[in-house]
Amino acid sequence: MSLVRSNGGFQGVWTVSTRLVAAVVGLVSLLVLLTSCGGTSGPESQDELGTHAVDLWPMEDGGALTAIREGCGVLSGPTVPGGHFIFTLTDPVLPSHAPIPHNGSERVVFAQLYETLVQVDCTGETKPGLAESWTCEQDSTFWVFTIREGARFWDGTRITTEDVNRSLSGNLAQAVTVMDARRVAVHLPEPHARFPKLLAHPSAAVSVIRPGWTWPVGSGPCRLRASDPAPLPDLACLPNQNHPAAPAWKSLTFRVLPGTDPRDLVATDMDLTLVRDMNEVGFFNDAPGFRSVPLPWNRLYLLVCPPDMNSLGADRWIMAAAKMDVGRDVTAVSARSWPEIFFPAGGDGNCPGLSGPDTGGQSARLDWNLAAKNLDLDVLAYPGGDAGAREMARRLGALAGGSVRTAALPDDSVDFVLQWQMAGALILPLDQQYPTGCLQMASLLGKASWLSEAALGLPAQPDGDSLAAADKYAAQPQVTPAKAVTRQDLVRPLGLGRSWLIVRGSLAGLKLAYDGTPLLAGLGAAATAVPGEATP
Repeated sequence: MSLVRSNGGFQGVWTVSTRLVAAVVGLVSLLVLLTSCGGTSGPESQDELGTHAVDLWPMEDGGALTAIREGCGVLSGPTVPGGHFIFTLTDPVLPSHAPIPHNGSERVVFAQLYETLVQVDCTGETKPGLAESWTCEQDSTFWVFTIREGARFWDGTRITTEDVNRSLSGNLAQAVTVMDARRVAVHLPEPHARFPKLLAHPSAAVSVIRPGWTWPVGSGPCRLRASDPAPLPDLACLPNQNHPAAPAWKSLTFRVLPGTDPRDLVATDMDLTLVRDMNEVGFFNDAPGFRSVPLPWNRLYLLVCPPDMNSLGADRWIMAAAKMDVGRDVTAVSARSWPEIFFPAGGDGNCPGLSGPDTGGQSARLDWNLAAKNLDLDVLAYPGGDAGAREMARRLGALAGGSVRTAALPDDSVDFVLQWQMAGALILPLDQQYPTGCLQMASLLGKASWLSEAALGLPAQPDGDSLAAADKYAAQPQVTPAKAVTRQDLVRPLGLGRSWLIVRGSLAGLKLAYDGTPLLAGLGAAATAVPGEATP
């Protein structure tokens, strides 16, 4: 079975072994391969998770019953109805990409406009989305999703199971079947007990193309009109009264200003924006009427050592990484340490793995100018647009010493350099795109065939999701599953980063998706003042 990945202009086809089934179009999505089904669905309880509770990525406490993720409760609380709000974004937002985001700004916008069948919140809890419920057989191979009663698109037309079928068929090939007016079934060749979590990924959003509409038509709590163009620079969203959680605000405008320094917006009527640069965080903390709010940790920085370039061993890179303290050495972004990662392995079907992308037809783009980078075994490469990666590279280069050089790469060339093992080591930022650690790690393996081949050769993983082997597990080896196998000769975690939400005035009603994306349907002026909070 093949999986098609489209990201930033290149497509590669990945072949998955018969035990490791994957199928999603967009930013890469994989199925969680587990062996039992919880029956009738609803929000997952901790008891249902049991030993699989290592599910949040990343989490502050690895305890099975008390998993806590920092930052999930930002801007919570009651709100005053009404109001007009402006969220300024600094990446491009293109209708042609919808509903599958290609950058963080599109993720914010599309999360308000489009619905997936299932939602996973910031704490990892699975909740109804466009599907009000779902059930499966005991072996988790046959899933039935029941569409919300009266579900409608923005234009008022009913959402049919044929609409759902068309939206999912690109992802799941022939696996989707329409059962009746409100139910669709998904037939899987192998048991996948957490298959609904996969459907929270934006690539599984339900939308339709309507003649005369610039944007694909969705069913999210925020709606557009047929006449709305691409942001020029504003995109004004209105409450979707057909949605059960229709916003109480009057309008939400996304102001899209690619490449703008957020600090230049302080004198505008902006209410919200996102930043990672700590200089920008400090600037807004000092600006009257503004404050910064930390969002959950959602970017993992990895040191990757390609084996073709390290035939004599990767000791110099590993030793340099061991000496680096990201909390002390990295100041450009908010950073903290992360102890270890686990590769998913395919032996017992608990976690997906890939045999690798077929990139035989891929070639380097001329505008990358990779030849001028002089990439070789002494080069530590990194994406030049990531301030955290840049600072880590400089520090690691100094610690490695000798003939080591650093090379800033165009951000969209990093996957190519990784796949073809063109540098001695790479710093790879891996943003959270999936609700579970297992899927997160599988997304890394999909970036390079040699990573997948190495992982598939490892012993089977223990039950549970693997990337979120949190601090508690690292500090208490006795609770670390005995079969877990790390490959620090290939990949070593350097640390975590996160975004900050910049807020003007007193706002509340915010919720966060599993990857920390703000969900803005409940946004409003806070009904009660926040002690010590600045006001405009």
